[in-house]
Amino acid sequence: MIIVQLLLVAAFAAVFLYALRSRTAHGVSATKKIAFMTFMLVVLVAVFSPRLVTEVANTVGVGRGTDLVLYLLAVMFCFYVVNDYLRGQEARNQVHKLARRIAVLEAQERYEVTREPAEVPERAAGTHQGADGDR
Repeated sequence: MIIVQLLLVAAFAAVFLYALRSRTAHGVSATKKIAFMTFMLVVLVAVFSPRLVTEVANTVGVGRGTDLVLYLLAVMFCFYVVNDYLRGQEARNQVHKLARRIAVLEAQERYEVTREPAEVPERAAGTHQGADGDR
């Protein structure tokens, strides 16, 4: 076994263990964990048998194994970017909801409102409402 292979296997094993044992790993879906584990197994096979990667690349119509690896990394990077963007959007939405709730609670506390207000009658037909029904 070549020294580079040993170093790569050690590095991928460390990344794998770190990813599964991190504090946020419990929030990751099982599908993503299985996909990550499968990816790590494919990486290990590629490290131990680079010729196999070239054969697979030739089978799917790509000239070299390194090109196939590059294409797969590009696809995975795009998946990561989209996934990270969607998680960021969800986090921003949660922050907005929490900020609104805190504002309502602080207003109730400031004006000593202890109960929910009575049902508000329908607004006049000509009034303008905002995007979420507020004026």
